[in-house]
Amino acid sequence: MLTIEVNFLTGRYVATAHHDRTSPEWPPHPARLFSALVATWADSDDPDPRERQALEWLESQPPPSIRASEATPRSTATHFVPVNDARIFSQRSYNDRARRIEVLLAEINEARSRGTTKTKLTSLDTKLRKQRDVSQIISSVGDTPVRSAVNIMPHGWMSTSKDVRTGQARVYPSVTPEDPRIIYMWKSDPTAKAARVIDRLCVRLTRLGHSSSLVSCRVVSDDPIPTHVPGAGVDVLRSIRSGQLAALEGEYKKHKGNKTRRLPFTPVRYRQVKPARTEFAVVRPHTSGEWLVLAFIRGSRRFPATMAVEVAKALRGAVFRHATDPMPEGLSGHSRRGRPSTNPHIGFLPLPWVGHEHSDGRLMGTAIAMPEQLDTESRLALLRAVGKWESVADPLTLTLGRRGILEMERIVGASPLVTLRPGPWRRPSLRWVSATPIALPTHPGTLGSGTAAARAKAWIRAEQAVIASCRHIGLPEPMNVVITFASLLPGARPAPTFPTFRQSGPGGKPVARRLVHAAVTFDRPVVGPIVLGSGRYLGLGLMRPVAEAETTDG
Repeated sequence: MLTIEVNFLTGRYVATAHHDRTSPEWPPHPARLFSALVATWADSDDPDPRERQALEWLESQPPPSIRASEATPRSTATHFVPVNDARIFSQRSYNDRARRIEVLLAEINEARSRGTTKTKLTSLDTKLRKQRDVSQIISSVGDTPVRSAVNIMPHGWMSTSKDVRTGQARVYPSVTPEDPRIIYMWKSDPTAKAARVIDRLCVRLTRLGHSSSLVSCRVVSDDPIPTHVPGAGVDVLRSIRSGQLAALEGEYKKHKGNKTRRLPFTPVRYRQVKPARTEFAVVRPHTSGEWLVLAFIRGSRRFPATMAVEVAKALRGAVFRHATDPMPEGLSGHSRRGRPSTNPHIGFLPLPWVGHEHSDGRLMGTAIAMPEQLDTESRLALLRAVGKWESVADPLTLTLGRRGILEMERIVGASPLVTLRPGPWRRPSLRWVSATPIALPTHPGTLGSGTAAARAKAWIRAEQAVIASCRHIGLPEPMNVVITFASLLPGARPAPTFPTFRQSGPGGKPVARRLVHAAVTFDRPVVGPIVLGSGRYLGLGLMRPVAEAETTDG
């Protein structure tokens, strides 16, 4: 499956419905997204043929499903915009300049293909820059007739000319969605290479609809439940089919970017989807939500799960270094007063290879977890920080002291490694088992020494601490809890092999948290990801859904 996520950075979407110029469009039609991707590709000085191939693959796929929240239309006001004054800069002049730029671009492409000398290419680049430089036209106000300059003002302000310019009436319909992101899902799986090419296009996309609808866009690995699916429905959305790219190129030859344009499309009926009723309502903890997954490059898959906290802290530090101050609470995990946040916030979860008979517990990658309750400001702050990091580092690297360098890359589309796919960590299940040990929020007492009665009470308190951890993230009380130091999943490392985990306690004094493995069973299906305990934002207490037969006592 190919999944593209679009985030509206201003919280609004400005676009006109194709059949009513006074009404907004919602959700954004697939043809509009495709057109924006084509424009992003074509705006490059040297369009990449691989990106064209990826766009041609995309246009040949069946219409995508869409996930979009409800949106509130904004009242529409009429604006009067002065039309361009051809006496200041004529259409003919504009066309001549555009034609010269096209000729130069063609000469540069031909020169590069022939292997022309560097001196010739430099000369052509200089000519191209001069044609694109309009500063002289703008600054040469002394050559503009005063009467013409006055007439450019709305309604011919202070003008005695009978040829008074009038404003062009414009409306800008917009909506404010409850969730400022929309997700498009195609059922077909592109190759990993094609997915990366499409992601590069998405990253360069800056707007969707009107120029004020600023967006960030990317390919994601999530598989969310759609709200609109192609089928027998009442909504007609503009979609695409094979030949859409060629049709857009044909339209551009007609309007050249300065005449009335038409968006070619194929009408497709969509129906809205309502959640299916189930006998038991599926429970979602506060830790459920979206993952941004970073895969360790093959040579870096040598770190054991016992280094989870160390890797998580290094990743958190790298993201913070590229974030803009002041960081919102949902990203930093602390309030403006410096106190730990009491709300769900972004976590850093190294992902170990566990659950398979050949698993060895190595860390294969890491997820940056964004809970469903995360506010938009914090979510966008994270995406900007990761984007800035990617713009200055390839591959992304973390320095782990004497352990060496860890190299990684962001996953685009579905990962070939099951461990790095969100699905296995979030599928509904009654039984969940820890892949990394849980840091108990309260000290249960001595679990391995003392009298039998004292040890029994300590183990009971440990079980109660796990139960409290479940309630703390919005889960019901488990029907059954099993506590142990040993690993309960193939490949998982025993709790005593992990370094001591310390947190700031009363008065700022570090407090060591007891680490244990656990298996918890609920009376109704629970979806993940589930992360329990005091170290849940740094990779401890990561749970995996299992069937009864999948656990082991070793």
